[in-house]
Amino acid sequence: MITPNLLRGLLAAAIALTTIAATQGESAESCITEHGLQDRLGSGSARIFVNGVYLRTEEGPGSGGGTFTDWLVEGENEIRIEYDGDDARFSITQGCRGAIPGDDFVDEVEFDAPGTKILTFVHDRPVDAEYLSAEIAGDAGLADAIESFQKAAVARDIDMIFALQAPMFRDAERLGYPVDSAKAFAREVLTNGTTEIAESYSIIPVLGGRVYQVLDANMQSPVRVTYKAEDGTYSWSSGSYWARFDGKWGVVAQ
Repeated sequence: MITPNLLRGLLAAAIALTTIAATQGESAESCITEHGLQDRLGSGSARIFVNGVYLRTEEGPGSGGGTFTDWLVEGENEIRIEYDGDDARFSITQGCRGAIPGDDFVDEVEFDAPGTKILTFVHDRPVDAEYLSAEIAGDAGLADAIESFQKAAVARDIDMIFALQAPMFRDAERLGYPVDSAKAFAREVLTNGTTEIAESYSIIPVLGGRVYQVLDANMQSPVRVTYKAEDGTYSWSSGSYWARFDGKWGVVAQ
């Protein structure tokens, strides 16, 4: 039986546009190099961007980490940190896939005042991701597509929502994620939840204009749905990253 908790996890896996797929036929002893970020914040908060694309916000005091899988390009990759506190350190790690990150740091920055700093690392393998095949042709028609997506969420027109999310699901299918289970979770939340539409948002071109980032002032998606079930509260959000394929706009991530 697939429980709501399991479906929630499956959705998270399916919509994360993981750009590094395991190479078939590699031996268990081979080392596939991956990079990640370790951070320690004594105060304030930090917004983290990968190649110009918003990744997440870290809140201090505290520490965290994770491996980069989204928005990578082959060659040099740039991590931008926008920090509003006065005590933080950010380190780019390097290690074998599946191993616990160690202290093999590729790049590192420290903050003793608010500001913006850049870290870099080299990803030495081809990246197979939907966003890299998107058209670069300006943002004409994007605002209308976003509005259609928002109206579909309010009307609970799930078929329209899934149609606009087609690029995202193509990525998930290529990587072997359980798209049907993710759609089942989304359908449940969208059908029964409360929908919140962003009153305003910014449209920002990233990755050389292949992708457009659509977020509100709090770096949240333009559509958010919350579903309070007997066993907990579940959330669904989407419409944050758009790209155009064959002249049609679609959601390429979240």
